[in-house]
Amino acid sequence: MAFMDFIFGEGEKTKTKPIYNPEQEQLLNTALGGLQQQLPMGLGNLKNILGGDQETFDAFFAPARRQFEQKTLPSIAERFTGTLGEGSQRSSAFGQQLGEAGRALEEDIFSQKLGLQQNALGQLLQLLGPALSPRQFEYTVPRRPGFLENILGAVAQGAGAGLTGGLL
Repeated sequence: MAFMDFIFGEGEKTKTKPIYNPEQEQLLNTALGGLQQQLPMGLGNLKNILGGDQETFDAFFAPARRQFEQKTLPSIAERFTGTLGEGSQRSSAFGQQLGEAGRALEEDIFSQKLGLQQNALGQLLQLLGPALSPRQFEYTVPRRPGFLENILGAVAQGAGAGLTGGLL
């Protein structure tokens, strides 16, 4: 076929070339292999976070709620008992303070939940990036004329020059 290509030329071809050298390719394969072992668990966690799994968030925010119940609520109750007497915990101001503290806690938890989801999405994209990125690129080799085409072109050009030279 090489002789025929030499005589008649070669058509346009699409070829591929690896992006990475062999050492980089081996390192990438090793990294991806390690990720494959941990990927199911990591993807499961990310899925729970991104999907809004309530159990996952309840477990994550349990310490904040426990601290609220064990420290914040007693602190508010102590302020009202200490300064205004025992009956002051039945006042509307006490209820308002508890409501504001609870609202602030839930807003903070909601904000952190959104942050966790945003971070999880970034981590997912980072994990999948190397696996989804191309490892080779395509390029086109243009058509190459063969020996006959070059000779015939040169003869035609010479004949054309001879004809136009004779007419001038």
